[in-house]
Amino acid sequence: MAKKQLTLEEISQIATDLQNSQSTKRRSAAKKVGKNQLTALGDALYEAYIKERGDKRTWETQTEMILSLGRIGYTKALPDLELIINRNEPHDMITIAAARSYVRLKRSDLTDAKPVIDLLKNGNLSVLNGATNILAFDEMKPLEEDIKTIISLLDSKDEKEIAITGLGDPRESLLSAMSKWKDPSSQAYLKRFAESTNCGLKECAELALVGKKSRYE
Repeated sequence: MAKKQLTLEEISQIATDLQNSQSTKRRSAAKKVGKNQLTALGDALYEAYIKERGDKRTWETQTEMILSLGRIGYTKALPDLELIINRNEPHDMITIAAARSYVRLKRSDLTDAKPVIDLLKNGNLSVLNGATNILAFDEMKPLEEDIKTIISLLDSKDEKEIAITGLGDPRESLLSAMSKWKDPSSQAYLKRFAESTNCGLKECAELALVGKKSRYE
């Protein structure tokens, strides 16, 4: 079914809601900008985010704004995303969103895994989750050498820092992404975790081996 075309009145209302005094309204409007690819509202969304980012109470709204900036390809936001990523907070939804949008804004196409690799080199858990999320969510298809690098980087991480119950494990998103990859390195990685004692990783690997994703946006 084709996506409903928004009217000019509806788009105008979204722009107005980005400045609403209620954070739920601002959050909903930000989500609609990304969902409907309203690139014409990019500047308005970015300005709304600049006003929002100083308020720790509205982290959910900030997260949605950051994600939508990535979805509409708003590259002017990259310096802001880099600041968040450089803070590298390990358990933070805003950081996860920043990493997701960073990859979307920096990559040249769905085969370009360089932004993912850059984030994996020094990222703490939130950055790692955001970077690997996009591999699965967008069904990216990296070159085989890049896949080997991604595997190697995650293998080098301390298990205690990336396998934390309730906080997400970046390997789960990688395994999900591999449901669409057929290279030998990915297949070997999937088979390794299909034998894991970690139930979450095992389930993701088993699904991926039969071509099913386990992680969706």
